[in-house]
Amino acid sequence: MASLYDTDFYAWTQRQAERLRALQSERVNLDLDLEHIAEEIESVGKSDRREVTSRLTTILVHMLKIAYSPAYEPLNGWRGTVRTQRRDLLSVLEQSPSLRRVVREDFARCYGDAADEARLSHIDLTLAPIPTTCPFDLEQVLDPDWLPEPRIHS
Repeated sequence: MASLYDTDFYAWTQRQAERLRALQSERVNLDLDLEHIAEEIESVGKSDRREVTSRLTTILVHMLKIAYSPAYEPLNGWRGTVRTQRRDLLSVLEQSPSLRRVVREDFARCYGDAADEARLSHIDLTLAPIPTTCPFDLEQVLDPDWLPEPRIHS
């Protein structure tokens, strides 16, 4: 288990919570609040999961702004946000590789949230409306060297 802790923290948290609950169901006579300890450990992993989806959504929002907003002035800020969020997302995924599955599973939902947020962000999208399906693939979104090209400048 020590190696799983070092190689995939999220998987470790989920496994430890599972094992603590198994101990409780076996009525092991320990003076420990196993269910609450399991919940707390599981919660740490769930926090990482929420961080992954939050960072992915933020990356997608700013990629959409880069690609579809006619505004030129904020481009460098949006690019910087993409780079920062991507770096931090990749760091979490490095510590917990099993969360890559979450990225794949939640990609469409995160894109939907990002598209809604970009539409509501007070940028003029009348010239290039945001697509209902993601115009970027997951590999592009996670690629540290890739950014969408701005489509329109005012």
